[in-house]
Amino acid sequence: MPRSTVVLTREPVDAAAVGRAAASVHDQVAGADAAPFELRPVDDGAVLQVVAESAVVLSVLRPRLVPGDGELARVLPGTTPPEDARWWTEAYTPWHAGGALGVAILDALDGVAVHGGVVPGPSS
Repeated sequence: MPRSTVVLTREPVDAAAVGRAAASVHDQVAGADAAPFELRPVDDGAVLQVVAESAVVLSVLRPRLVPGDGELARVLPGTTPPEDARWWTEAYTPWHAGGALGVAILDALDGVAVHGGVVPGPSS
């Protein structure tokens, strides 16, 4: 079973946003000598996969509107979304080593990534 993440953002997470985030972390996580990643749309764009070294490291589902505040608090208690966050995007990363790249890509998006229901703590 893969790790699940929810990303709350002001703008919808699209292929361009995932590509920028992936490019910003690829060398740091995978190393400069690692094979380049590929963005692969699946099921008519319902899912966007990031593939590195022939392995899927991230699958991002099509974004949806954030549910109302009460529902957000119920589903993700303790989460403080960015001000004016309107988009909820679900994503999945594998448990194998390549999953670290997927998690780093999600953390590089302009929003709040909640991995497995664990709310990120304050930055130090």
